[in-house]
Amino acid sequence: MNAQQGWFPDPSDPNIEVYFDGESWTGEKRAKTQNTAQVNKSKEIAFSLPIRPGFFSKKRILISVGILMLAIAGTTFANFQSEKAAKEARAQAAVERAEKEAAELAAEVKRIRDEKADYSWVPSGFTKFSINDNMAYKKIGYDAADCYGDCFGMQVVSRDYCSSITIEANVVKNGVILERNTDYASNIPAGTPTIMKMAGSFSGTLSWTKAECT
Repeated sequence: MNAQQGWFPDPSDPNIEVYFDGESWTGEKRAKTQNTAQVNKSKEIAFSLPIRPGFFSKKRILISVGILMLAIAGTTFANFQSEKAAKEARAQAAVERAEKEAAELAAEVKRIRDEKADYSWVPSGFTKFSINDNMAYKKIGYDAADCYGDCFGMQVVSRDYCSSITIEANVVKNGVILERNTDYASNIPAGTPTIMKMAGSFSGTLSWTKAECT
């Protein structure tokens, strides 16, 4: 039922009348009149609109506040979900990197182990250098090494082609380095022995410091 505008009794105070403009309570008040027809009409309005003045304005405020709170809650939840997804993505990436690094390390360990175990390319009588499993040597005589003075003659062979070979060793006695020796060779095909030597006096033990193929 559509209500007509006019003055009606205030439900909270029967001695006061409030004004209804046909759509909402305006908030205007006055002392109650004795107009019987108006009183009867106010009862009809009161029955059809069992609300107090200011109800709709308060209701609109509450609805607005509720909508705002829902919007804030939704934004907060969305941000939380986004941050959670980002953290999970970073954690997954870290796990994948760790797995990749572990796989690479395992592959390198296997390669080194396989190189140590592989003697298929090593000629008979040769010994792998302790510092390079891809190179080997065999001691040869003084004359065969074309030594002048004291020297340690040897044949050196590499599993791979070497544009240059560098061999270095220390002569050590009682933990003291007595001498340092070096020799070089160039353009050595894979698996081809080449004569090299460590010159000097050898009153101690020969300790290899470099066996390099580049």
